[in-house]
Amino acid sequence: MRKMIFLFYFFGGFVITVSAQNKISFDVASVTNRHSNLSGLNLSSFYHFSECFAAGLEMNRFFPTNKTVANEAVQQSAWDFDLNFHYLIPIDKHFKLYPLTGISHTSEKELNNITKEVVMDKFWSYNTGAGIIYELGRWSPHIEYSYTWGQINQQFLIAGLSYELELGRHHKE
Repeated sequence: MRKMIFLFYFFGGFVITVSAQNKISFDVASVTNRHSNLSGLNLSSFYHFSECFAAGLEMNRFFPTNKTVANEAVQQSAWDFDLNFHYLIPIDKHFKLYPLTGISHTSEKELNNITKEVVMDKFWSYNTGAGIIYELGRWSPHIEYSYTWGQINQQFLIAGLSYELELGRHHKE
């Protein structure tokens, strides 16, 4: 049985690699965590397996922000690392919608400004959401909304710019 499962994954991976478009995109965006009102920078890279399917790694850095929590002055910041999958659905020549799904690992830090006590919270979440992209050749502005389901349910809004590279002989006509 294990041999059959191995062969299924091996040949499935081979078929995906052979039919791959050999495209990769790099994104830079502004990100806002609507749950904690933190803002930051989103950097990501996606591999495009086909015209519709892409998977990628994302990093969100939420910059330190001073807040009052339980009548105490604290500084909050966070890091998010995501593995997300997009399925691009063409609307017209330039616009594409995409649902997304994936997983994320979050590290939140809260520093008490008076006592200098640090509270760290690390947790995993399941990501869902949707976005829209406007393709202008290699450059593509995009907007995305995502909701994470986990220890803390959170909402994110991302707005940024993607740059696409073709990695082989497979070019768009």
